[in-house]
Amino acid sequence: MKKEIKKLKKKEIKIESNVIVRISLSVFFTTVFIILFIVCGGVLYFYDVVIVDKFQNYDFQVHFIDVGQGDSILIKFPNNQTMLIDAGDEEEGEVVTSYVKNFLNKEGLEKLDYLVLTHPDADHIGGAINVLENIEIDTIYRPKVYTSEEAENFLNDNIMISTTQTYDRVISLAAEKGCNEIFSSKGIELNLGDCIVEFLSPESDYYTSTNNISAVIMLTYQTKKFLFTGDVDATIENTLISQYGNYLKADVLKVSHHGSNSSSTEEFLKVVCPQYAVLCVAPNRDLPSVEVLNRLHDIDSQILTTSTDGSIAMTIENDSIIYATTPNPTFDIALLISIYVLLLILTWGIKQKEMPKRPKDVIRDNKENIYDI
Repeated sequence: MKKEIKKLKKKEIKIESNVIVRISLSVFFTTVFIILFIVCGGVLYFYDVVIVDKFQNYDFQVHFIDVGQGDSILIKFPNNQTMLIDAGDEEEGEVVTSYVKNFLNKEGLEKLDYLVLTHPDADHIGGAINVLENIEIDTIYRPKVYTSEEAENFLNDNIMISTTQTYDRVISLAAEKGCNEIFSSKGIELNLGDCIVEFLSPESDYYTSTNNISAVIMLTYQTKKFLFTGDVDATIENTLISQYGNYLKADVLKVSHHGSNSSSTEEFLKVVCPQYAVLCVAPNRDLPSVEVLNRLHDIDSQILTTSTDGSIAMTIENDSIIYATTPNPTFDIALLISIYVLLLILTWGIKQKEMPKRPKDVIRDNKENIYDI
C-alpha cells in the first residue's frame, strides 16, 4: 500500500509540474507576442482609420488617405472649405467616411464643399456611396460619363456611357442628396482662399479608356504646387506636356494609376520633377512598377506610398512642404495573432492523463458497489 501511495504521489507531482510548464510556456508566448505586437505597430491593425492630426488647425492641409489599392485625397483650403478627390473602392467607404468625419470634427467644420470623382473606376469612386450617405456635400465634379438611365436621353453615340453599377449608384445617390453636379473639364478654375484649383484635363468628352477621362488637377498655394493625375496614361501625359510645358512643374505629384508603367513616362516626370511623389497603393501588389520607381529615383523624388507610410498628411510651413505619416504594421499582424493563438491551443489542448484514484478511494468505491449488490 505504501508503495502504491508513493507511486501516486510521484504521478501527482508529475502532473503538477506539467501544469507549471504549460503556464510558463503561456507566459513566455504572451510576453513575446506583446513585444512583437508593439514593435510591429500592431495597434494600427485594430483601427479602421488613423487620423494624421499633426497639422490640426493649419490653414492648408492635404491628406492622402490610405484606402489600399485606390485613391482618396482630402484637402482643406485656407478659407475653411474642403475637397475630397475620390473615395477609394466600396469596401473602403467606411474608412474614408470615418477619416473625413473625424477630420471635420477636429477642424470644427460640418461638411464637404466639394467632391471630385476623377473617373468611373470602382477603386476611385466606390467609397463615395458611404460618404454621400453620411456626410453633407455641396458640389460634385463628375466625369462626363452618363449612367445608363441618363444615356436614354441621347441619340448621339459619341458619348461615354457607364458600364458599372457602382458608378450608376453613386450618381443616382448624388442626385437624391441634391448635390450640385458639374462635369469636370479642362479650364475649370476655383479660387479658394488664396489657393487656386485648376482642371487641366479632360478636354474631350470621349475617350476609349475611362482612365483618360480622369480629372487632372493642379493646386497652387503660396509658392507650392500639387498635381493630382487620377489614372491618366501616357497619351494624356503627352498632351499635357504639349499644352502646358513647364507649367506642369510641381512640388508634389500624386503618381498616376498607382505607379503603373502605362503612365509616368520619363518625359512627363522630367517636366513635373516633383520633390515628393505619392503613390496610392496596397501592400503585396504588382504596383508600383519597378520601371516607374526607377524613373522617380532618377529625378531624385522622395517617394511616399500608402502601402508603407499609411495615410500621409502635408502642409506648408515657412515656404517648405512638411509631412506626417501613419505607418502600417511592419508585419502581418493577423498572422502573428494566429500563431499566438495556435501556440496556446497546442500548449493547453493536449489532454492530460487522468489521475489514477488513491487506494482509499478504490476501497470506498468497492464498499459502495457491495452495498449496491
